[in-house]
Amino acid sequence: MSEYRLLFSASLVTAGCLLLSACAGTPAPGSADRSADGTRTSAAPAPSKPAPTAALPAPGAAGGVPDTARLMELALQPGETAGVAEDGGSIYSLTAGEVRPLPPADLSVPCTAMWGLLRQRGAHAAISQTFDSEEPGSPTVGGLASYAGTDAATVFGRLRTALAGCPSVEEDGRTVTIRYEDLDTAGFPEDTLRIRMTMTDAGSTGPAEVIDRIVARVGVCITDLSAAGVEPYPRVSETPVLRQVDRLRAAQGL
Repeated sequence: MSEYRLLFSASLVTAGCLLLSACAGTPAPGSADRSADGTRTSAAPAPSKPAPTAALPAPGAAGGVPDTARLMELALQPGETAGVAEDGGSIYSLTAGEVRPLPPADLSVPCTAMWGLLRQRGAHAAISQTFDSEEPGSPTVGGLASYAGTDAATVFGRLRTALAGCPSVEEDGRTVTIRYEDLDTAGFPEDTLRIRMTMTDAGSTGPAEVIDRIVARVGVCITDLSAAGVEPYPRVSETPVLRQVDRLRAAQGL
């Protein structure tokens, strides 16, 4: 089984059927597109920051690292995005085996490191959340992880390095093309990336599937919201990600 399929298989098995919406397209207003070498290609006025529609969590203990139970409290709640089901969606915790650190040999291989880091390898605790929505651009799966000490910053730096070293990879007869950019829209932390993975079958002129995701580090936590599909390729909405960022900032007193 290919790595990008393994990336979503845990949600499919544990949380039930994962329905993925379309996800790629033109840059969202307020984002500044930037290639892997850091060159900006466009800029637009930032949209107003959305106000959360659910109560923000109370701050935790200073210096505390959220455990699984706390991460479930910090995850997006019903009403904070159109993509969350009335029952809050499906949330499950990743096991210690699923988040065990990557061995040095894997970290030295960009594509292997990329897949592993996007699966929260090396986290102190991690959860996966699935959403029920047919609205284009709504996230359909999210990952939320906490890291001890300065590990969150280290992991995010490693992810940048891995993405830069893995522009494409062959998986199960498909070419997976990876593109990423810094997301500079107002409200996002400095460590925020938009990643697009385009899967093309051998001999095909068009993509078989596209995964669009926004990954952001907020203090000791890293959030990853994504959506996937074939067409018409709308990007995953920034609104729910901003609301998740608000929850994480409030909980950590940032």
